[in-house]
Amino acid sequence: MNIQPGARVSARTAFNEVVFMVAVSGPQAGLAFPVVWVCSQDEFDRATTAGDEPDAIAWPLDAVEVMEPA
Repeated sequence: MNIQPGARVSARTAFNEVVFMVAVSGPQAGLAFPVVWVCSQDEFDRATTAGDEPDAIAWPLDAVEVMEPA
């Protein structure tokens, strides 16, 4: 799985729902398991426009998949 910052990803929740996010990082070591930092598309766009770092959340790597371009 090749997750790069800016990649559109689908992230599975603990309730097995899928949410669509943007990767802010590639895979990283978390405290107990590998994670990817993600944020919403709106937050990614806001941060990019403002030149800020997006407010992101660590998501378990095994629950993230890169979305194929349309």
